[in-house]
Amino acid sequence: MKDRHYFDKIDDHELALDPVNKKLGGVCSGIARYLDIPSIIVRLGAIIGLCVLPQATLLAYGLAYVILNPRP
Repeated sequence: MKDRHYFDKIDDHELALDPVNKKLGGVCSGIARYLDIPSIIVRLGAIIGLCVLPQATLLAYGLAYVILNPRP
């Protein structure tokens, strides 16, 4: 039942760019806000992704930046 509560909390958030806590474009902080985890975890994942698969990571980040709307 505890897992269901976590997913209910995710459904309350909208996946959007976070212009308040952004470092570059707000994608990582928006994902972190959506998943309700610290943004440093998502940023570290992005850095690791850049080291392992830089083209795919940059493509995913760029698409997310273009597709997602800024949070009001």
